[in-house]
Amino acid sequence: MLRRLSRTAPALGLRRSAAREKRLKDRIAAQLEIEAQVKSRVACYPHRSLTRPALRLDKNHINTPLFHSQLLNLKKMATDLRCISFSAPKGHWDATVVLIKSQPDDEAFEVWVSPSVPGYDDRTSIAPMYGMWENCISCGATTAWVLRPQSITCNGWDEYGNEKAEVLDGMRARCLMHELDHLHGKTIMQQALGPEFIVSGISMGQRDLWPPNFPSAEAYMTAPLQFFDYVKNTPIVPPGMEWWFAQNMQQQFEDARLNQ
Repeated sequence: MLRRLSRTAPALGLRRSAAREKRLKDRIAAQLEIEAQVKSRVACYPHRSLTRPALRLDKNHINTPLFHSQLLNLKKMATDLRCISFSAPKGHWDATVVLIKSQPDDEAFEVWVSPSVPGYDDRTSIAPMYGMWENCISCGATTAWVLRPQSITCNGWDEYGNEKAEVLDGMRARCLMHELDHLHGKTIMQQALGPEFIVSGISMGQRDLWPPNFPSAEAYMTAPLQFFDYVKNTPIVPPGMEWWFAQNMQQQFEDARLNQ
């Protein structure tokens, strides 16, 4: 009996390992299928909801069952797509509603209704800036180098109609400004410094083949998921994004090895 157990134990371990691997593959396949289904419902530029200002909501709109039903659907879309930020126009909802997280691991979205930022879209601002390669689920495989203030003051309402005013910085500020563009009928393509600052997602994985300092010295030295700090004159990893940045760099390293 002992001899039989010793012979069958490795086989049993292999079967368990295979079962775990199958369950993992099934979960990943199910998640990818959900993402594909939800992504097909996302408005993509130049959809009309992304090329015109969204309908501004006031407090009376917030305290209605319809608003909360639509907000629930918007949150579900953003969660299924594993977005760090989302806005109503992307979900075919004509409303000034933004969802943001400070990092991907945050459980709940922060809701801003009719957010406003003093000096929004001021191209001559002398405020400290971060540059970043931004992508957007509504812009396909496009990535654009966009400059935004390091911190902003935002006013608006929460999902219950309570007024709020906060100073946002880091990824919270970046995500809110990104979605605020959509509320104004703009995308990262309009906010880029010029056409040469708009590239494909594939080319971002081939940055070692770019001409030196293309499209600018700051953009050239800044990797995806990094900020370029124009005050310190160096790239930095946004707080809360360290693990995700490391994973991205590891993936790029593996891809480079495979292509050698």
